[in-house]
Amino acid sequence: MFWVTYRQFRATLLGTLAVIVVIAAATIAASLALRSYPTFYSFGTLFFCYGGGTAECMSQTVLTATTLMTVALPALIGLFVGVAVFSRDIERGTHVLSLTQSVSPLRWYFSRVLVVFVPIVLAMAVLGATFTWMRSLHKTGPWQTAGGIDASRFDYPIFETSGLMPGAYTAAALMIGSLLALLLRNTIGAMVVTLIVTVGLLVVLPTAVRQHYAAPSVETKQLSAVSGPAEYISFRESNRWTIDQNYVDADGNVVDIDYRLCAPADSFWDEMTQRSDETYGDWLIRSDELQARSDLERTECIAAQGADRFELEYHEDSQFWRFQITEVVLALIVAALACAASVAVVRGRLRRT
Repeated sequence: MFWVTYRQFRATLLGTLAVIVVIAAATIAASLALRSYPTFYSFGTLFFCYGGGTAECMSQTVLTATTLMTVALPALIGLFVGVAVFSRDIERGTHVLSLTQSVSPLRWYFSRVLVVFVPIVLAMAVLGATFTWMRSLHKTGPWQTAGGIDASRFDYPIFETSGLMPGAYTAAALMIGSLLALLLRNTIGAMVVTLIVTVGLLVVLPTAVRQHYAAPSVETKQLSAVSGPAEYISFRESNRWTIDQNYVDADGNVVDIDYRLCAPADSFWDEMTQRSDETYGDWLIRSDELQARSDLERTECIAAQGADRFELEYHEDSQFWRFQITEVVLALIVAALACAASVAVVRGRLRRT
């Protein structure tokens, strides 16, 4: 049964593995090529300097492309492998032939899971390990963290393409796709629903769930030490992941600040202009005094609206692998639940086919 399954789906299996190998090879080649450059930007530069004719530019573009491809691969594999491996036979009714030749429904199901799904999941896990390995070679550059030297490894898309995450996401997508193929018995319908569910999962985990894997640390700043709207203030250090920052009252409740009330008067900017009869040194002293007074007035304005201090919630970079393991487990739980539901469908509906 396993050999028959391999022969039936070898084009799908080998084609998918080939894509993964090409992405891994391109990532390794581009990352190694960038090691000789002191400064570079690997993510966010797709076509930014393409055509410039330099190896550095081409390597940056390749790394951006392979990173984005790896983010998209789990959903695409769920569509074109997870769904297609089951829906094609069910739509044509050819699964009936297999089930009437002393092949149990469970063996029919798990032969496809083991022969097609498992190698792809393992290959995606290796791809994630490849990204982690290549990033470790550039400890002082943005390639390690994508958004800049001070960016966090928790940020998109670094977290999603590191460690075992590509493999775990792919396992969930494959099992979701196979379940919907068995339930809906329609390839297009199953693909559409699989895309919605898989993308939803990949969006919900980083935006609504990930930050709760551990209790955040809190850094407190006095009002006099901060300036500006809370959403634009940053005290990022050691590549930590900032998840929230707000002005709060004495009890720790978030205070909504009306920054328009604290804006300097129009005359402030006129006063900051150097006068014609004023030396540069005198203007510098006077402008510093004006700025200090403006900052004090702004602090008093924010305090008058109920703010007591500024709080920043974050997760340390040292928790990266804890978060990776937690999200891998969650993705595998989703895959296991989808597999259990598929087994129930196979033992019930297909047995009666």
